[in-house]
Amino acid sequence: MYAYDYVALLFYILCFFGYQYYYFRVSYAGTKKTRETINHELRKNWLAFAMERKEPLIAIQTIRNLIMTGTFLISLNMLLLGGIGSIISSNEVFFKSVLVIQDIQIKELFQDAKSKLSILKIFVSIFMMLFSAYNFTGMIRILYNMNFSITAAIYEGTQVDFQLEQIKRQSRHFNKGIRALLFSIGPVLWLLNTTVFVIFTLTITISFYLFDFNTSRK
Repeated sequence: MYAYDYVALLFYILCFFGYQYYYFRVSYAGTKKTRETINHELRKNWLAFAMERKEPLIAIQTIRNLIMTGTFLISLNMLLLGGIGSIISSNEVFFKSVLVIQDIQIKELFQDAKSKLSILKIFVSIFMMLFSAYNFTGMIRILYNMNFSITAAIYEGTQVDFQLEQIKRQSRHFNKGIRALLFSIGPVLWLLNTTVFVIFTLTITISFYLFDFNTSRK
């Protein structure tokens, strides 16, 4: 049964990282029309409008709204991580197992899968939340710098390509962050049942695909 768990974990990793790579690759290569390609065109028009009007306030207000969104999502990540930490620390046996995990070699960890599998599931969920928080932090860092640079770009009419690249980068961070946050639910379900974990992974990946590539939907 534990071989099934590790196959399920591999499937989960391939679905998450494989989909991210595929989605952004086809979006920016222009091989398929996705929501990201449409949104990027709209962002270009938004920046062109602000530059034509020479109104940086339009851009700055939008940037601040995005910063607030990223800050809220990082706070949500920290609350979830705090909840997991509370659960772990409240269970003395489980807490002691986590404390000694650093002294266990990877080979021994897999050999002793029966007693360490639950820890692995928790660690996967924590990793996804941290990956999500990392991307939201990257998004805020880019937007913070744009607060200053976009004003000069709008008034002077320069560095348009650089600003568009910055907008694209923050969008990638946001998309990866929100997907990682949603995917972090999977390992929690994995604690209950491996088949439910696999079904969740497949369902959410298909849902992302249908939403991102069916651009005719409103």
